[in-house]
Amino acid sequence: MNKIVVNRAAARRLRLFFPWVYRTDIQQAAGDAGELVSVHAPDGVFLGIGYINPASEISVRILSFSDVEINRDFFRERLLAAFRKREPLRGKTDACRLVHAEADELPGLIVDEYAGHLAVQINTLGMERQRGVLLPELAEMRQPKGIYEKSDAKSRSREGLGTEHRVLHGEIPGRIEIAESGARFLVNLRESQKTGFFLDQRRNREVTASYVEEGFEVLDVFANTGAFGIHAALRGARRVRLVDVSREALELARENLAANGLAAQTVKADAFDYLTEAPGARDRFDLVVLDPPPFAKAKRSAAGALKGLRHLIVQSLRILRPGGLLAVFSCSHHVSQEDLQRAVLDAAADRGCRIEILEHLFQDRDHPYVLNIPMSLYLKGFLLRSL
Repeated sequence: MNKIVVNRAAARRLRLFFPWVYRTDIQQAAGDAGELVSVHAPDGVFLGIGYINPASEISVRILSFSDVEINRDFFRERLLAAFRKREPLRGKTDACRLVHAEADELPGLIVDEYAGHLAVQINTLGMERQRGVLLPELAEMRQPKGIYEKSDAKSRSREGLGTEHRVLHGEIPGRIEIAESGARFLVNLRESQKTGFFLDQRRNREVTASYVEEGFEVLDVFANTGAFGIHAALRGARRVRLVDVSREALELARENLAANGLAAQTVKADAFDYLTEAPGARDRFDLVVLDPPPFAKAKRSAAGALKGLRHLIVQSLRILRPGGLLAVFSCSHHVSQEDLQRAVLDAAADRGCRIEILEHLFQDRDHPYVLNIPMSLYLKGFLLRSL
């Protein structure tokens, strides 16, 4: 195995179990892209084993901070450990994230399960080199009805890889029905965003719906396939309106409504335009849900993302009834919880209202947040009451 030497700053981070080595951290390197390497401090002390890609800004991703052999048994143990973490979700849902990349010590690998079907993303060259081990292990350990690969993250192009959309094992139907806290949803692995469904919002959907009272009127913005609105309707909301820019997402939302015996309005519109033009005096809501896509995919975009979020929050507060609720989220790592809180406070100042925070909201437990890995916390939000 080839050896690389990192600078003192990188060595300090690695000793705190941070799993990335940046290209600028490396003092001495050897090894071809995708190969396993051992990482050492300037004084020669061993720090970890990972895979290298000199073409990537993140040149090494650590697989183990111990000096162990990286083989089939290693990956099997890593997968088993990840699966055990999800055991508490059994009985609550038949859809969850089984492997969450660095947070499960398997950088570059995402595995989601949907009612016995697996959706897999391989996002790095180093993990791509391990597919011959990982995929047979997944098939053997989970015995899935089918495995669908949806490796289309932008990181693949930075790793020198193309996209992969294909059935790897068994069969993948056009619609997979999943259960979540009394609701039913249809998932299209081939066409949907992410691997198929926003699993990370599971708990937040439950928490938000728990505040819905009989007769509520609810607006779900960036609704995608309607999960927040559907949970609200099942709790007794009298009127639910789903707004999304994607015709395909709204078509699936209507299928989801039918699967739950519900009806709701669906509106194809840009969220910014819709909220800006909404006639707040005549069309008000008891709950507005704002779950936008990641506006800030890089640190340099954070200021613009916060400006956009602030605008959305101002317009949402405008159409809330007195004492109404707002669930607002950011799934951008580069927008912190404090940033989002400031955006809410600034928006409230614009509207001349006070804000009560009812709930702090984060990604669900199958998307672990490891304190040593700051970027593993990406989804944050608040459930607010306008006073």
